[in-house]
Amino acid sequence: MAGHSSLQDRSRSIAARLYEGIAAPDQWQAGLGLLAAEVGGRAFHQVTVDLRDGSVPDRVICDAAPLHKFDEYAEHYVQDDERLALFAHLREGSFILDHEHLDSRQMSRSAVYSDFLHGLDLRHTLCLLLRDDGETRDYLGIMRPADHRPYGEHERALIEIVMPDMVRAARLRARMMQLQRAALLGRAALDGLPRGVAVVDARGRVEYANARAEQYIRTSPWLNAKGGILGMRDPSTQRRLQAALSLACSAEKKADLFPTGGPLPPDWITVLPLDTLHVLAGLRDTPLALVIFSGPADSLPLDTQLMTQALGITPAEARLAQALATGQTIKTFAAAQAISPETARSHLKSLFRKTGCRRQVELVQLIRTLA
Repeated sequence: MAGHSSLQDRSRSIAARLYEGIAAPDQWQAGLGLLAAEVGGRAFHQVTVDLRDGSVPDRVICDAAPLHKFDEYAEHYVQDDERLALFAHLREGSFILDHEHLDSRQMSRSAVYSDFLHGLDLRHTLCLLLRDDGETRDYLGIMRPADHRPYGEHERALIEIVMPDMVRAARLRARMMQLQRAALLGRAALDGLPRGVAVVDARGRVEYANARAEQYIRTSPWLNAKGGILGMRDPSTQRRLQAALSLACSAEKKADLFPTGGPLPPDWITVLPLDTLHVLAGLRDTPLALVIFSGPADSLPLDTQLMTQALGITPAEARLAQALATGQTIKTFAAAQAISPETARSHLKSLFRKTGCRRQVELVQLIRTLA
């Protein structure tokens, strides 16, 4: 029992470090290093393989082996590596010990074992399949020094205990990396928009603002942002903003649109709910809203796909919204789409319900703001 308890404690230490490494590459590498040390390995190599073209979009390498040796392996040895055929049959969360499939004679005749691994003073390999999503796989190989015995039951027991946590952590790490890449692309795209777009929470705290929004927040005569909190100078408009943010971040997830007010031609503020699964929300559970600033002179092309995604409406409803925003009537839209006016009016009622707009003029301004 004492030995089993020790294995549990060691597996928890490994799992804790890997969970810390989900968003921190250095901690992930440290977690793999800790696992390698616990099973008596000297070197490890994690690779992500794209099953569609065989490319390696990501890899994690230990500090014990020079980076150029892994490049040498990829260039000269990978095609003749007998271990790859064994690895290909692994299922997510499973592993193999090479000596159980390749005997000493086979290893001595192998260029990988007798030349490459021998040159690094390595021999025995433990290979794990940490993640398999059908398109990519995360393999981890841990190699032991040549003068060590093959992996045995003690190492097998430790791997079996820690494996569920390793699989879970690998999935979360892959998801985090995907979100980070998508967020970088999404934010770069937002920075290129001629509209001011900000991501805020229910209190109005600005989590992210594109370049146009940052400029607008600094210079707009309508806004009063203090301590990173978005606010309006006009008290009644401030109450409308706070109500809109609360509604967008509530379970109802309603959109809202309102003018900034004042004697001059107003700007328009659009508040849209932002799903917690959206890349701009990261991995946060806190409800967020997308705030779009639109001046009276703004006039941009309409995009039905954007409307569909942003407002949660159907393609047919998006086409109607686009038509109304460009000056068409319900009757002309119905004729152009070969549908009855009653169906078109049903689409309009659905648009009012989904967007929170009460009048057609509000819906048109909302759509123009999204354009």
